[in-house]
Formats: sequence, C-alpha cells, structure tokens
Amino acid sequence: MRSKTATRVLLLICLALLVFLAWGFYSSIEFYDATERTAGSIRAQRNPYLAAQLFMQESGIYAVEADSLIGLDTLDGVATVLITDANQVVNPRQLEQVLSWLENGGTLIVTANSFANSDDLLLEEFNVEVQWPDREDDTADEETHDDETQDEGTPISESLRELNQQIEEGKTLEEIGQLKTDTTSLTRIDFGDDIGVLEIAFKSYKVLTHPYAEGEEVDDSMPQPFSWSSSDHGIHMMQFDVGDGLLTIISDPTIWTSSRIDDYDHAYLLWVLSAQTGDFAILHPALRDSIWVLMSDNAPELLIALALTIALWLWHLGHRFGRIIPRDTDGGRALSEHFSATANYLWHRKASDKLIEPVRAQILRRASIVLPGFAGAGNDAQTQLQLIARHCGIEVATVDIALNSMEFNEASFVRTVKLLKYIEQSL
Repeated sequence: MRSKTATRVLLLICLALLVFLAWGFYSSIEFYDATERTAGSIRAQRNPYLAAQLFMQESGIYAVEADSLIGLDTLDGVATVLITDANQVVNPRQLEQVLSWLENGGTLIVTANSFANSDDLLLEEFNVEVQWPDREDDTADEETHDDETQDEGTPISESLRELNQQIEEGKTLEEIGQLKTDTTSLTRIDFGDDIGVLEIAFKSYKVLTHPYAEGEEVDDSMPQPFSWSSSDHGIHMMQFDVGDGLLTIISDPTIWTSSRIDDYDHAYLLWVLSAQTGDFAILHPALRDSIWVLMSDNAPELLIALALTIALWLWHLGHRFGRIIPRDTDGGRALSEHFSATANYLWHRKASDKLIEPVRAQILRRASIVLPGFAGAGNDAQTQLQLIARHCGIEVATVDIALNSMEFNEASFVRTVKLLKYIEQSL
C-alpha cells in the first residue's frame, strides 16, 4: 500500500515538473511579426507604374499599358490616357489626333518635358513652359537651418533613441521618413467641398509656367488654364478645358510610380483626375528583352540550329580525329618514313602539286641539257613537248598530261609519277 502511494506521489511530482518546464519554455519564446522585403517581380521591374494600374483596376476601371501612342491601336474607347514620358506627341498628325480626341470628351494627363520646351508640341500648343527654380536661395536656407540645428546641440544618441522608439512602435522606415518631410514643400490641391484638399509631394526641381497663371495679359485666343496648383517652389499642375475633354499637365509623374503612389494623396489624385469611366491607358517606356531572350522564348529551334551549325563548322575545320597516339621516343624514324609521312600530309591537304613539281622541274632541266633545240624553243611549250615525245618514243598528249596536269586522284597520280620517272630515265 505504501509503495503504491509513493509511486503516485512520484508521478505527480514528475508531472508537475514537466508542466513547469513546458511553461518556462513557452514563456521564453518571443513571438513577433516580421516583414520580409524581396525584390520586385519581373513584371514590376518592367512596369514602374504597375501599382497604379492595379489600383485603377481595383477601382473598377480597366487599365492597359503601352509604350507609346503608336502602341495603342486607337484612342476610341479609351477614356483616360496617362503619358508618363514626355514627347509622345512627336508630329503634327499625332497632335491633331490627340486634340480631336480631347475635344470629343477624352481625359489626358501628360508629363511636361524635362529638357526643352521646343521638343514638346503639346506644351507649345497650350503655351506651357518648364522652368528649373534657382536653388541657391534654398541652399542658403538649408545651410542656415543646419547651423541652427547644430546650435541646438541635439545629441546623436537622442536621435537614435527616437528612431528606435518609432521602430518599436511598428512604424516602417518609409513612414518615419515621411514624418520628417518638409510639409511646406507639399502641393495642396483644392477640389471643393466634395473631395477636399489633397496633399501631393511633387519633386521641386521642375515647375510649370503659363502667362495667364503669372498674371500677365494674354490674348483671348490663347488657351488659358482654369486651374493650377503650386507649392513654395512653383506650379506643379495645370488643367485646361479642351472642348468636352480635360487636359492635365503635371511636372512630376513619379508620384504615381509603385514606390510613391501610397504616399500622401497620390493614389486618390490619380482617381480624381481620371474620367472614372471607360478604359485607362498608361503610356510608359518599355524595358525590352534582349534578342537572345526573345529567341529563346519564341524560336528555341533557331538557337539549336545555330549551335549545331557552329559545331559542324568547328568539326570541318579540325583535321585530327580520335585519341592522340602517344609518341614512341625509344626508336627513331628512317628517312623514308619521314618522306612518307610528309607526302601523306601534303596529299591529305590537297597539296599534291608540291609533291610532283620537283620531278617536273628536274625533267625540264635535264631536257634543256640533253635535247638539241630545247633551250632555244624558249616559251614555245608545244615544241618542247614534241622534242621530249620524239626522244622518249611516246605521244605528245601523254607528255603534256605528265608535265601539265593538275587534277589527280590516287590512280591518276600514281600513273603520272610512273610516266615522269620513265621520261626522266629516258633523258
């Protein structure tokens, strides 16, 4: 009875110990959520406006992409076009096509050219120019601001402590950087009571100008913007009524790239500026595949044929086949073996003329000594052949073949050599 009680007590103690160890192990585990940053997909790398395209599709607007106006089969059926790369309108015919589409109710959002106004026919049509603000005053202000900040003497350790605290609160580095953005450089666009004021972070290195927006007197025939929005650096967005359509010119299209569309009210602005009906087309420079990638995807058989052709060409150029026979250094070759190897080498390289020409030259030298009138015949080859044929007792045609023939196979080569040896012995 006592042994059973002791066993039960021991089991209870072991069970309590196991529970205690399990509870201690579980309490030592730290659970947390981690966000893993990976490189963008191939589709995202090729299309920097993929997030904008997906956003419009999620909003119920069918979005397509193209690399130019030519890439669009037609503007019919497209309600809104976003041109992210300037100079898409490169000739008067395209300008007339775009203006006609706008007058019929199209909505166009276009980026101002970053280099020369004269290259942009659409900006010239609406008298919009691009300017680059003088940054000297801003640089001086920043230096003054830096000096004031240094005078405050904020320790680096305190700044790092604040950064760590914000990270512990769950804020990302992008959100922390956005908090430090100078809000005075934001462009505030007022769309009235229904939408309100949107804050947009246009890059300030480029601004737009128009005589009417600058307060100058302009001719009534000149297109005049009905709305423009600016920051402390200048105007970043202008809007024109064109017939039944709407033209919006912006200075910075990167606000709608995948990395910036979620900042401030960038995505909402894109939806507000669109026609909100019909198709939405985004024109951006396309990243082309290399010729090898295109061939591997569309014509792999061509690459295989090219590889086989190169292999056959290398095989044709090669002369040695099979394994290399090790050289026997114990015994030397006889002189006849060297002659035989040299002759075989020249024969296989189709250089039989180098084998037979020395014999022919020897015959001609011997005939010039032995035969009267042979040397005097000079360049009269027929007379020389007749003299050799009369002396050797053979036909002239046979002597001609022996001394002048250049096309040989194995049998004809052997017959020619025998005939030359006979002529040489007769002389």
